[in-house]
Amino acid sequence: MDELPRAILSEILSRVSGPSLLRHRRVCRRWREAIDDPYFRNSLHRSKEGVVLYLEHGKDEEIRILTMHQEAAATWMVEMGKLPTPRGYVIRGACNGLLFFMHRTDVRNNGELLMNPLTKRILILRRAPDLSPDRSVYGLGLDRSTNTYKMVQIEKTGSDEKTRTGTAVARIYDFDKRSWRAGEAPPLPTGAGLSRDFVFSSGALNWFLKRRLPLSPLTGAMLSFDLTKEEFSLIPIPDVFFKGGSGDFPI
Repeated sequence: MDELPRAILSEILSRVSGPSLLRHRRVCRRWREAIDDPYFRNSLHRSKEGVVLYLEHGKDEEIRILTMHQEAAATWMVEMGKLPTPRGYVIRGACNGLLFFMHRTDVRNNGELLMNPLTKRILILRRAPDLSPDRSVYGLGLDRSTNTYKMVQIEKTGSDEKTRTGTAVARIYDFDKRSWRAGEAPPLPTGAGLSRDFVFSSGALNWFLKRRLPLSPLTGAMLSFDLTKEEFSLIPIPDVFFKGGSGDFPI
């Protein structure tokens, strides 16, 4: 457990009952710090009711908002409403209820959007001026240490023949300072690309690696970015998560 990133450890501990957390707090210093984190404690008090966003494709694209209820072994969903989506756009991730959209086909000429589903307000997001938008993946998350939203843009730039790894560059946008700064992206496995879908969880952004070349030797992994430390890491994933051996992860 000591090798797990803080975000993964917090996610595991969040599934433990309250009385057990008090006992686990004495296991080690790292567990105690994770359990005492104000962000972690606040997350335990949030509603456990699941919310599902279901995107329907058709003449008028819209998102159906469903709540998921569980009682004993039964699970059912109740539709709470519908939300129209920007035409031609698809959801790539979410952060604290805010929805992140990218254009489905013409990324270069259509900027990324951030939508508040309650107010229906849409913000056109900035891009790093020195990166190519159609070769980039994005992520949006909250730095819990400063209560600041940050956006990350990553572009895979090529490969290093000596190390046989992929090279990438990263830029970090601070919404408070309204400026970009460089981040240090780690080398990626040969033949691997990043999924355009991201997951924000427990203070970190995560992207699954995807196999770009049919014969590339790619093992299961996920790229994670700690929003507080602003550090990247590669997290191994069991091969059971591969879909039919194709090297593509289900999101």
